[in-house]
Amino acid sequence: MKIGIFPGSFNPVHIGHLAIANYVAEFGEFDEIWFLITPKNPLKPVADLMDQELRLELIEKAIGDYPKFKTCTIEWDMPQPTYTINTLQKLRMLFPEHSFELIIGSDNWETIHRWKDYQLILKNFRTLIYPRLGTGKIFINHPNAKMIKGAPKIEISSSVIRNAIKQGKDVRFYMPAGIYEDLIAGDFFKKEEPVAETPEKSTEKGVDENIEK
Repeated sequence: MKIGIFPGSFNPVHIGHLAIANYVAEFGEFDEIWFLITPKNPLKPVADLMDQELRLELIEKAIGDYPKFKTCTIEWDMPQPTYTINTLQKLRMLFPEHSFELIIGSDNWETIHRWKDYQLILKNFRTLIYPRLGTGKIFINHPNAKMIKGAPKIEISSSVIRNAIKQGKDVRFYMPAGIYEDLIAGDFFKKEEPVAETPEKSTEKGVDENIEK
């Protein structure tokens, strides 16, 4: 089978993830798209990172019974931190009957030169790049990499969702049905309490305690 590997922390999963994966699955003629749930991205901080079991549970709830979507937790049992090249090589070894292609956003393409052994990724695995707003003009300078044309541009990010929930915003429609409610019920990304302001004492001569007698 032709498998698309869609890596991410999915913290939390949102409609942008699903729309991109759905487009690639149907219009890229993939048999399946595997949501590769990463335990920790070596290039990102772990602040606010939900437990991996919870992220898995939410993704499985989001994808429902759509037959082309699967979850993949192979990195959970690999030495940490995990790297994409190691994961792809292990997948190929474990599932030699499948062909694997990597799916990443244009923001990740801009920094792929920082990835471990990125030359091996591009040499051995076809890489599909979907557009992200704000990344500017993308240059594809490798024969094994290709921009996904016609993919939906949904500028929703997990970090925007986390920050919105902390601010007490209701962003239920940014996520598949029921995910927002689960996050609120579990008290994840707790609402930030406003910091009480304390009046500043003036240092101006002639004000408050500095009044000259």
